[in-house]
Amino acid sequence: MDVSDVEKRSPHDPARADCPGRDIFETVTNRWTFLILWCLRTGPLRFFELRDTVEGISERVLSENLKKLARDGLVERHVEPTRPPKVSYTLTPIGEELTNVVQQLANWIDQRTPDIERARLRHDAN
Repeated sequence: MDVSDVEKRSPHDPARADCPGRDIFETVTNRWTFLILWCLRTGPLRFFELRDTVEGISERVLSENLKKLARDGLVERHVEPTRPPKVSYTLTPIGEELTNVVQQLANWIDQRTPDIERARLRHDAN
């Protein structure tokens, strides 16, 4: 690919280093984002509920990802003025929209897992 081909590509192509949406693309394709959104699709959850539901995630990683998702407007953080404060997380409208895409991907994975497992077995046999 020469320079003129690169210049013809859309500035919104996430393969381009200067794509303004590239960091958003990286956030929404992160495995933890996928799992957090998946868990929040059924309704609000408190931090410890998310931690316990997303198996394998540390509190630090969950906290970092929730901050990113809140900053990007995908998740809202609700603090109830109780002692101690109760904090819960819920999807925003655009978070719900993204969760629909996550649902489609989860459906595709469920449908294609047997095919992928067979392909892996064939590949590994060679």
